[in-house]
Amino acid sequence: MFKTNNFFVISNLKIYLKRYKSALIYPFIIGLLMGSIPFIYKSKEDFRVKQLIQEQRKMQIQNQEKICKQDNSDYKKFLNLGFPKTAIEKFNLCMEAK
Repeated sequence: MFKTNNFFVISNLKIYLKRYKSALIYPFIIGLLMGSIPFIYKSKEDFRVKQLIQEQRKMQIQNQEKICKQDNSDYKKFLNLGFPKTAIEKFNLCMEAK
């Protein structure tokens, strides 16, 4: 008798799963999306911060290049005297120092 009851329970369960499949899937998907919202928001914020840091670094490097290539810098002096290799070395030293 237990085996027949068990069979009816399993068959009823299969029938209910087929009938209410969408009723089970939609709440699962909604719960999954709601649970991932904080992760998505944090990832978006981290990406924005990384972009801002990269832009700031790029601007700092451009400012350093302007300072190192000024008219009274060693780079310009050696370049005007005709020593491009030495000028590049002085420029690299200036960029590393700052």
